[in-house]
Amino acid sequence: MTDTPTTTTPAERSFRHSVKREPGARVVLEVEADADRLTRQTDRVFERHNQKARISGFRPGKAPRAMYERQYGTEHLWAEAAEDVIDETYREIVELEDITPIDNPSVAVSQLEPGKPLKYTATVVVKPDVDLGDYKAHGAVVEPKPPADDEIEKTIEAMRESHAELRPIQREAKAGDIVMVDIDVTVGGKQLPPFARNAHVEAGRDSSIKGLGEAFVGLKAGEEKKVDLAFPDTTSDETIRGKTGTFTIRATQVSEKIVPPLDDGFAKTVGVGSVDELRRAVKNELAHAAFHEARDAAADKLMDHALEAAKVEVPDLLVQDELDHMIADLRARVREQGLTFEQFLLQARKTEPEIRDEWRAAAERRAKAMLVLDAIAMKEGVTVSSNELAAQVAMTPLAQQDPQAMRDPVVLSSLARSIRNRKTVDKLIGLESPDAESELIKKAGGEAADFHGTGAAKPEAPKIIVPEKTDATPEGREALRAMLQKK
Repeated sequence: MTDTPTTTTPAERSFRHSVKREPGARVVLEVEADADRLTRQTDRVFERHNQKARISGFRPGKAPRAMYERQYGTEHLWAEAAEDVIDETYREIVELEDITPIDNPSVAVSQLEPGKPLKYTATVVVKPDVDLGDYKAHGAVVEPKPPADDEIEKTIEAMRESHAELRPIQREAKAGDIVMVDIDVTVGGKQLPPFARNAHVEAGRDSSIKGLGEAFVGLKAGEEKKVDLAFPDTTSDETIRGKTGTFTIRATQVSEKIVPPLDDGFAKTVGVGSVDELRRAVKNELAHAAFHEARDAAADKLMDHALEAAKVEVPDLLVQDELDHMIADLRARVREQGLTFEQFLLQARKTEPEIRDEWRAAAERRAKAMLVLDAIAMKEGVTVSSNELAAQVAMTPLAQQDPQAMRDPVVLSSLARSIRNRKTVDKLIGLESPDAESELIKKAGGEAADFHGTGAAKPEAPKIIVPEKTDATPEGREALRAMLQKK
């Protein structure tokens, strides 16, 4: 949709302009600056250049303009003056029309001649207007569910499992034992790359390959077993998807898990003084987790409603910017896995443009959410104080790694927007009060944090008690922990 052009021509202003809005949140400015203004600016440009000019017979800044132009020419003076006038008038128009550019303008000069008005067209993408609708009718409420007793016990059992040790044994593996194996696979007589080497697996545990966990039961160290198993239909490698392979399993070690007893000694190894204190600490952690889960659920419900209620034309520029951020995050994650981005694309059998196409809808939603939250924050009067920003900067890991980076206005602006967005969401879901979070955590059975520094000092954490020495190997213990983390 294109608006009817409007023209502003106050007598005291030395330019005339019209504004035309186009689809895609684009604004086209047609501008005509008076010839006198361009001429005056050309005179100022000449004075600047003449101060540095080297013209025989004249000191710097004293040469007549005719002599200067004979030696250096005149076109650059008018071109530079036009740039200055364009910059000045563009800024004035942006303020007059109350538009917010989100990119640099594309400028095309249509007339630049001495003694004539300067005419140019500036096209720029602007922050679009947002019709918020009834964004408050979201119905989202933060309702954390207190942890049940069995959830507390289950969490404690998981903690005991994470502190379990592996003790090598000479018998056959039973369900629950840990077996170190090498696995090779052939499909249709073709040998695949090594499936596993020195892998620690739990006998009897379900696997994505049905029957593989059961195949480890009954193995002894030094034994080999062959089983025919089918790859699932969801396997990423289409060459083996749904096909049956022959798995050759060689066991090099069988170990049993030694889980520490639930007593005060174990409680001390995890940082509390007794089993009762352990249950209290676990309940508190689960209550906090329940609060944050409920808060996230309410925030998601709020945003779903706000995005559905709002009407806004999202500029493609913002969508592309979000896609750039998403691809940058992907590259960082791939790099952390020790792969190049090209290797990842080969494994995924995709190109970067294909990934961008797949993620475009998500990028559009993110861009729209940014615009909608900005509009809501403005309407609700949500701001970020310098103290809030400084406190957040102090807690940012980047501040420790690169303090100079946190002085970058772009970084600070992004951080301030993130804080404002969080405050806006919290306000709409009933967490605006400083005590609201504490009260909800208490209702969930937890002990609220001392947000204002007025609570009693925390007792000194109990010292960790080193478990008694056993015949379990350190390597086995670390392997078990690594395996449990993958659950």
